[in-house]
Amino acid sequence: IPLILAITEKIEAKPSRGGELNIWLRQLFITHRSYLLSSPDVAAQLQPLYKLIDMQLNNYPKLTKLQGKLELLLQEKKSDEEVVAPLSPVSMEEEEEEEDEDIIESEESDAMSG
Repeated sequence: IPLILAITEKIEAKPSRGGELNIWLRQLFITHRSYLLSSPDVAAQLQPLYKLIDMQLNNYPKLTKLQGKLELLLQEKKSDEEVVAPLSPVSMEEEEEEEDEDIIESEESDAMSG
């Protein structure tokens, strides 16, 4: 139990290490589950861990909501960039050729009609 509590303190101090340290906690619980289940005072000793888990669970919905908003903003930005994307040199040349063809056609039709 002292190692579990030490890991809990480290996670509280620096939550970004939670992913790495959760692996240790999981392995400790798997390895020592029979002792943890048979000891009557374990629940009281693990209160700091319970509080840490509750705190992180309370933040989870807020974080997922924020993540959803960020993803929406990124998608909007990406779609705006696609709509406003500058013409590539190839497409600009194609447009100029089409304009030249339109001018030549209109000149030919003017010459034929007049």
